[in-house]
Amino acid sequence: MECNPFHNGHEYILTAAKEQFGADHIVVVMSGDHVQRGEPAIVDKYLRTASVLRAGADLVLELPVPFATGSAQYFARGAVSALLHTGVVDTLLFGSECGEISVLREVSQAGSPVISNTKESNDNSSRDTLHTGNHIPMSHRLSPNDLLAVEYLKALEQFNSGLSALTLPRQGSSYHETELKDRYTSASALRKHFFSDPVLWPEAAACMPAVSYQYMTSYAEEHHFLSWDAYSDLLYYALRKNKASGYDRYFDVYEDFSQKIVSRLGEYKNAISFIASLKSKDITYSHISRALLHILLGITKDQVNTLTSEYEYCSYLRTLGLRKGTTDLLHAIKANSDRPLLSKLADARTLLSGEVFSLLEQDIFASELYAKIASKNGGTVSEYRRGLVIL
Repeated sequence: MECNPFHNGHEYILTAAKEQFGADHIVVVMSGDHVQRGEPAIVDKYLRTASVLRAGADLVLELPVPFATGSAQYFARGAVSALLHTGVVDTLLFGSECGEISVLREVSQAGSPVISNTKESNDNSSRDTLHTGNHIPMSHRLSPNDLLAVEYLKALEQFNSGLSALTLPRQGSSYHETELKDRYTSASALRKHFFSDPVLWPEAAACMPAVSYQYMTSYAEEHHFLSWDAYSDLLYYALRKNKASGYDRYFDVYEDFSQKIVSRLGEYKNAISFIASLKSKDITYSHISRALLHILLGITKDQVNTLTSEYEYCSYLRTLGLRKGTTDLLHAIKANSDRPLLSKLADARTLLSGEVFSLLEQDIFASELYAKIASKNGGTVSEYRRGLVIL
């Protein structure tokens, strides 16, 4: 999940996991402080973790930032690998527009999905996720949100996981809806709403669990809601600093795109307008946004290659939060997992090799940068001083 922000649709999935499908426990792999759209999350990972736990999850693990901000393929493989390496998960449950696991499986086995009703500003495709292949029947044309569902199934197959897969159909407003229309509204609509006049915020209360709405409004007292705009000056600094050497060592940046950034940098005004200026027929807004965020956060192709080739997309499991009374789940993971389980960052240097610790430092850097920008009082918060969310 991303839970950006947490809404009734997320709660619906978590409730169904136990009430409809009889889950003994729910383990959620969640994006940290940056998300797949290639931008900062509207609120930090700790507040979103609290919402996930309140809605019924037992354990929340953080999806490392290279995968949380990667294409659908990388996001899915990172999440599925984390679940597999817990050693205790037997079923993957996810939402989809389609809601039919048989159709999604057929698409995953047939080749590249045909995406309908696309809006390039929300397109999750990129050069590393779309390949030539067999087209699927018109009856199986999918919305952009289903691309991720298909990638989940491909990841299960790639890892020869043995996990079962279940999906639930999206409830209410469409993925692209930007207005509050019903209690199952889109995350996009909620973000737009919370960036508007605070006087209007109560209109969103019906679209979120009551406690999640309270978390959002309380958070706003001491924090800014973040979007790309908050990173505009930082992005210009990162681009200007690296201009001479180019950017193609960074994840999702290709040589021709690097040259394009260099040629347009003199026109830079802010992050959003710069992303728009780089957009063209062969590269989508989302891909550009992810690539620029990777430059800003220093995420390189070499780091991602290490994660994917040496560690099967999962070098450690980092706990963000857990429900009280679920120590049996933690004990089971510790007994069955083949990856270090980090509940305290202070233990990381002991539990992790030097190479893996350097990968963890990427997440720490990204979160501490986020916390600094989000704070209204300008204070800094060390990740080492942030405890687990326990509810």
